[in-house]
Formats: sequence, C-alpha cells, structure tokens
Amino acid sequence: MPQSLHTDKINDEKNAFVEELYETIVSKDSLCNGDLKTRALSIHKIYMTFYIMSHFKPKELDSPYFNNLISCVIESESLFFLGFKNSGMMLLRSALELSFKFLYFTYHPIEQIKNETGNFDLHGIEYREFLYTFPNFLLQTTLNKDLTEQLWSELCQYTHCDVKTVDEISLIADIKSIFDNERSFQEYLKKIKHVFRIIIAILFMVKPNWLEGVEKSYFDYPFEILFSPSEITDLKINLRIV
Repeated sequence: MPQSLHTDKINDEKNAFVEELYETIVSKDSLCNGDLKTRALSIHKIYMTFYIMSHFKPKELDSPYFNNLISCVIESESLFFLGFKNSGMMLLRSALELSFKFLYFTYHPIEQIKNETGNFDLHGIEYREFLYTFPNFLLQTTLNKDLTEQLWSELCQYTHCDVKTVDEISLIADIKSIFDNERSFQEYLKKIKHVFRIIIAILFMVKPNWLEGVEKSYFDYPFEILFSPSEITDLKINLRIV
C-alpha cells in the first residue's frame, strides 16, 4: 500500500476539489428563475423536439441504438446546464452517430443481429453514406451531405480534443459555462440545433408516420422549433411525413 500521502490528507484534497467543483457549477436558481433562465430555455426548447419524438416512439421501433441515443441526449443537456460544454458536445456527437446507426440498422435487420453478436461492423463514414444515399434524403433539399459532414467534423474536434476547439482546463476554475459569453453561447446553440435538425429528420426517415394521430401541438412542435416554413413543407412532402 502506498504510504507517501496520509489518507486524511488525500481526503482533505478530495473535499477541496468537491467544494471548488460545486462553486463552479451553475446554480439551479439561476437556471430556473434567475439571469440564465432565458438561455437555459433556449437549449431546452431544442432538446424538447427529441423528447417528444421519444415519448411517442412506435413500439415496434425498439432498438438499442435508439435507447442509447436517448441516454446521450439526456446526458448532453445535463452537462450543458451544469457548465461542462466540452463533454456535452462529445455526447452530442455520439447522439448524432447513433441516429445514423439507428437508420442503417432499421433497414438492415440481419446486419443488426450480426452486429449485436460481434460479427459485423462498419466504419462511421459508411453509416453516414447510407443516409446520403437514402431515397427520401435525396428528395429533400433542407439537409445535405456537405453541411452534415461539416457539422460532423466540428463535433469530432471535441471528441478528439482538438487544441483549436476544446477549452484547456488546468484547474477547476478554468471550466467556463456555456452561458458565460453570449456570442459563444449562440454558436453552441446553433450547433445543437443543427444536430437535432438531422436527428429529427432521420427519425422521420425511419418512420414517416412517427407522430401519426398525435395531438397537433406536439406534432407541430419539432418542425416549428427546428425548421423554417419552407423547410417544413420540403420535409413533409419529400420525407412523406404524415
């Protein structure tokens, strides 16, 4: 057993770390009722588009890829609210990747069985290429390969800890909340919205009548938050959404 530091000293260091950490985390009151309420609401409005789709998910579409997608979405929003934007962006990348896989394996059930037994796998680009060649994707003009690949590249910079993108953290005090700077916040918000534009569109590619029979306010919400009126028309017609 190592004896160089006494257990009490290590415990003191741990307590100091925890104290500083909780001083860094954005307060609940600030997010719910204080000066950050509006910005927090801006983020949650976007995430609500997925939560609605998840709530009304058809039972026959149960999939480990969708279940893991839910996990990544919830955890990423939680991290953004707490202030950990680097980790939040990494999980957004994972959520987007899982949506690509969800689409692919929905239309490749044999490959899904093989993949779950460890006998099949593709490179990430191959899942994305399936999206780009998907007939309904090719019909619509709102989303395209170039913009999706650009977003993917930006998200990968967080996962791969690109020094030009990821904030350096030498001390807990170096952690800067996503809410600290308005210009930076708007840039993050734009990326978050772009991610969910793609995810929601993919869910409708999986099942165009995903929200069939759902109350109109819930049906309309994902479109109204993420897309312009002309984009909504384009998607509903070319993805055959009903």
